[in-house]
Amino acid sequence: MLYFETSGYSDYKDCRMRHISLLIIFTLIFSTGIYAQDKLPFTKPVPIMAWAGIPDSETNSERFTELKEMGINVNLSNYPNANAMQRALDLAQEAGLTMVTSCPELKSDPENTARRFMNHPALAGYFLRDEPVRKDFAELGEWAKRIESADNKHFCFVNLIASINTTKTEALGTSSYAEYVNSFATIVPSKVLSFDFYPVLTDGIHESWYNGLEVFSSEATKLGKPFWAFGLSSSYNDLHPVPTIPALRLQLYSNLAYGAQGLEFWAYWMSQGLRCAPIGLDGKRTVVYDRIKNITNEIQKVAGVFVGSKLISVKHTGVVIPKGTSQLTTLPSAIKVFETEGNGALVSILENGPNTFFVVVNRDLSKNMTLTILGDETLKKVQKDGTIIKASRYSNTSEIEPGDAAVYMYPTKK
Repeated sequence: MLYFETSGYSDYKDCRMRHISLLIIFTLIFSTGIYAQDKLPFTKPVPIMAWAGIPDSETNSERFTELKEMGINVNLSNYPNANAMQRALDLAQEAGLTMVTSCPELKSDPENTARRFMNHPALAGYFLRDEPVRKDFAELGEWAKRIESADNKHFCFVNLIASINTTKTEALGTSSYAEYVNSFATIVPSKVLSFDFYPVLTDGIHESWYNGLEVFSSEATKLGKPFWAFGLSSSYNDLHPVPTIPALRLQLYSNLAYGAQGLEFWAYWMSQGLRCAPIGLDGKRTVVYDRIKNITNEIQKVAGVFVGSKLISVKHTGVVIPKGTSQLTTLPSAIKVFETEGNGALVSILENGPNTFFVVVNRDLSKNMTLTILGDETLKKVQKDGTIIKASRYSNTSEIEPGDAAVYMYPTKK
């Protein structure tokens, strides 16, 4: 009798355990079906470069690690000689960074200097000049050709002057800013184009910034060359405030929405005359360091939207749109309703392989922007961590924080 009861209890217990196990399995499958989320396709990270990077006197492993931790993957520094440049490249390699760099020997003996460094894993490119005018192009072109005769795998890097005025360009030596960009690319061998513009002012956004982005992006597209653009990580006079997170977001997301394939910060290391930078005159981190760290980490999580993308269109919304830009008048077929309130938004369409992205940037630096969007069953929302979820699971109306971006996705038309 005792044996019978024990056996019965054992059978009951086994049966109960099987039911519990099945319930757990069902729950896992069900919850996975509800909460499973796609991720953006793996891609290369966005190149993010620090100008006025680690100075030669501070060139050590700790400083390169510190730079990388801020989210920088390319360092731009000049060195007093080729041996100092060699040491910096070695340290950059150890830290997992690359370098756009230069030394006097690169100018005096371009071919042999390029041969010395061309196989270094940390070398991204050779820095030639910042902000040349038209009369400088011939000399730069000859210098770049000499470097490329020895090493045509790495790019020669020149940063062009800001497009403060796209038509009154006598000081640049051309009749228009478009001609300035085009003539540079024609004369100077350049795998990557770059220009600076620091639009965030104490009293608002520079009125010519988006016009300049329009021209530079358009010329880069015509030339078939990728371009890099800046965010201001310092303050060099009373006109420019200490960079805030909204200001950094607005600059970087606007650049990316216009098709930029690389981002740059000026400056990383503070020098006399600057009012702030991520690393201060005392060599210690400032509040800007952590602000940039937050933004670079955020951007890399959605790198799959921007890296390798093709700009299809860029438009603006609002009663008044920035000078030199175009009003959004038509929507892609995947989006049925789209409205913004407040000062308006930058709206970009980027095609990236099988996916097309609809990027909305709030142009306001102080106020949230209300956004209403309704799409068909293919429309998805790209979240900040790079996960993708059906847009229909969100309310049709939401808000975008100052300077921030919202990203939606739908299949690329074949």
